Amino acid sequence: MKKRAGSLSALVVVMLLALCSAMIEAEGQGAQAPAATAKPYTAPRTPDGQPDIRGMWAGTPGGSYNIQDLEFQSLYQNNRPNPAMRGKSRLIDPLNGKIPYQPWAAEKREFITSRHANPTLDTLDPSSRCWPHGVPRHLYNRELEIFQSPGYVIFFNMAHHSYRVIPVDGRPHIPENVKLFMGDSRGRWEGNTLVVDVANQNDQTWFDIVGDFHSDALHIAERFTIVSADTIAYEATLTDPKVYTRPWKMGLSLERNKDYGDELWEEACYESSQRSIEGMLNRPGQ
Repeated sequence: MKKRAGSLSALVVVMLLALCSAMIEAEGQGAQAPAATAKPYTAPRTPDGQPDIRGMWAGTPGGSYNIQDLEFQSLYQNNRPNPAMRGKSRLIDPLNGKIPYQPWAAEKREFITSRHANPTLDTLDPSSRCWPHGVPRHLYNRELEIFQSPGYVIFFNMAHHSYRVIPVDGRPHIPENVKLFMGDSRGRWEGNTLVVDVANQNDQTWFDIVGDFHSDALHIAERFTIVSADTIAYEATLTDPKVYTRPWKMGLSLERNKDYGDELWEEACYESSQRSIEGMLNRPGQ
């Protein structure tokens, strides 16, 4: 009996020694410390000290058919819808990918959507009338070029001669009674992120072809974060108490387009064109 008790005691001692050895070894190895986090990308600087984002860019995925369902976004590129994008949304908040319309606004959007393939004047996409795309649609509707000069970031969009000048020198917005297609943008740099406040928008632009709309009370807070030399992560918070029940967020990537040369291609558009408003209203399907 004493021999069995002695054997058990010896076994316990051996197990304790093994456990202590394992703990000491783990401590010597840093107890599996987490891997070091990769350093954030540091962008080169322009002569006036801004992070340099000059060049040709394109929103990914491109197109502006329906921001709440991206199946048809690439239609103009390959002439067919992409079922893999069905149900996917540009919205990142709410998580269901749906714009939080007020009831009356949801009914209006549904009516426009039901007529968009055979529109009347009041259900025709403003972009089809050659009007400026507005913010943020100009970022994902055709390619764009970004310029920078002291105190400014400037966006040129290849379609409709659209442009957007963003002062980053701290100046205030223009008077609130002045309403513009592209709104009035004021920016500042926070490290690698361009933060832009967009006010003074009119109510004449849509976010897509099928009729997602806003009022002249729309306010947008944008963040352009430089992720790498060829990628900018974009996020926008959109607030409009006249149309939505709460603010909502959109997200996408701007990818550097290396297919262009030194000049952005022009896509001219004028409202009196026979393939513009009158032609589309009088010749459905054209």
